[in-house]
Amino acid sequence: MTDGVMRFWLKRRPKLIHDYSLVGYILSPNSTIMSHAIDNKSIMHDQAAERLITKLILNPTLVGSKRDNERAKLIDTFMEEYGDFTNKRGMFARDNIWIMAKDELTKAYRWHYKYSLTTTKVLGKLACLVLSKILGIGTAERNWKQVKAVKSGQRVNTGMDKTKKQVLIYAQYQQTRAQARMIKLAAAGKLWEDEDFASMKMDPFCKEIKESLEAEQTEKEVRILRLWQERWELEKIGPNGNLILEARLTKKYKGLKFFDIDENNTVMTVHKMIFQKKRGNNLYHVFATSNGFNDLLPN
Repeated sequence: MTDGVMRFWLKRRPKLIHDYSLVGYILSPNSTIMSHAIDNKSIMHDQAAERLITKLILNPTLVGSKRDNERAKLIDTFMEEYGDFTNKRGMFARDNIWIMAKDELTKAYRWHYKYSLTTTKVLGKLACLVLSKILGIGTAERNWKQVKAVKSGQRVNTGMDKTKKQVLIYAQYQQTRAQARMIKLAAAGKLWEDEDFASMKMDPFCKEIKESLEAEQTEKEVRILRLWQERWELEKIGPNGNLILEARLTKKYKGLKFFDIDENNTVMTVHKMIFQKKRGNNLYHVFATSNGFNDLLPN
């Protein structure tokens, strides 16, 4: 099951991990997301923030050394403000704003609009721009559906300004009604109904997903092995390791057999990856055993 989920994730990762999602992740005021981001933040997130600062905030009319100096100042200011944000100090040293951040209904960009936009020079503006972005086509499709609902029948010639106002009112009404319905169902413990599973072509026990994963495991796959260190294997590893890299390494090397010349050419089989933490040189090593060794025994 875990291997199947990781395969799905690795296949879709390039489309989900981009600058907006990376920066939005580290700028979320939600306490759960913040603590997770602090523990897992890497140079990848800093580089994404630098690119978005250059794209969204830096004055596009600047050129040459002026542009480089202004860009460096904006990034340095952001880093200072981000330190205050994560450590809840300075302009963020107020208990009331973090109480509001814990509310599940609080929208991240609205929180930054109220509490950081006016008190910071870079972080608040960047957070509002990034966290308010629509990262999928679902909202656009719903908006078009609402426009078609408003401009129908004898109202097909309604002007754009009037249509826009009616669509906003209609969308707000639909959202309020949906929220009220969800609250009512949550109170009764019925967030999911049989119709929800039917619309997703699933049975209540997710039988289709289970069978598809089992079928994938039984199918004979052609395995392509590249007997050299690929570029993605050279990624710098942080002190806490890299779960995605570990999964990819495991997928590449697990099950391979080789002769250990240091042990009289004993045939060894790779089972998993072992993380070795070493200052300035964190590495993953293969864990391989000879035939008959039980790798499930405790160390």
